[in-house]
Amino acid sequence: MGSHGAEYVIERILNNNVLILKANDRDEQIVIGRGIGFGAKRGTHFSLADGRIEKRFSLVHSDNRQHFEQLFTVVPHEVIGIAEEIIVLATRELGADLHEHIHVALADHIGFALSRLQGGIHIQNPFLEEIKMLYPKAWSVAEKAGRLIQERFHIDIPPEEVGFLTLHLHSASHAHGVKETVRVTDAVTLAVNELERLLGKELPKTQLNYSRMVIHLRFAIERVLRNEPIQNPLADTIMEKLSGSFEIATQIAKVIERRVKIVFPLDEIAYLTLHVERFTS
Repeated sequence: MGSHGAEYVIERILNNNVLILKANDRDEQIVIGRGIGFGAKRGTHFSLADGRIEKRFSLVHSDNRQHFEQLFTVVPHEVIGIAEEIIVLATRELGADLHEHIHVALADHIGFALSRLQGGIHIQNPFLEEIKMLYPKAWSVAEKAGRLIQERFHIDIPPEEVGFLTLHLHSASHAHGVKETVRVTDAVTLAVNELERLLGKELPKTQLNYSRMVIHLRFAIERVLRNEPIQNPLADTIMEKLSGSFEIATQIAKVIERRVKIVFPLDEIAYLTLHVERFTS
């Protein structure tokens, strides 16, 4: 975290609640706390023992440090400031330290989203229902984040954008990155569409059965991707007794296999059959 003996001065004031401090040994700290930037002056001393500091970060990886520096040339510093406040909120509410690349990724994303929205460009987010259901904790943080951004920048943050923020926060609070999260979400959506096609009806999105199946699919795909197979002692019985649903589950598995380039094992297909059965009976 950098030595306490070092003398810190204010390098940048991002907003009333966020400062960047630099030490004489070049160590840099991002400090967040209510009102700490109010009336602050660049180049003046600031103690890490200041009671108003709620959270502080220092970036360990040199490439993250470099990218963070570059951010200031492309994103307004108020945007970097609000991203840091959101990171503190997320760390507190998700009960996990976020991957440090979020300091770059989130500010960059918010800056991009704001310029899109100011230009009247709205991006569709086809995964909205799934995201809401799969990551309820991250979603609720993202909603708060959306309101913060709205108040601070006086621009409407639509649910689609809350969805994108959710993916960023979720993937930063888990070891695997955005790429895997997007891949899995995409495969889940495909699987649901295929089930609807095979059943010839739309699934009731508000029902618990629907959310159970979506969550099951998500974990099943993640298990297969990470090569953590599970056993299903009832697989044979399920195939025999629920042959119709097993057929459908097999079709869905094929769609997932093609999209994610994985082999969906029989034991997983048998579990999926139980979920399918709820919609067929």
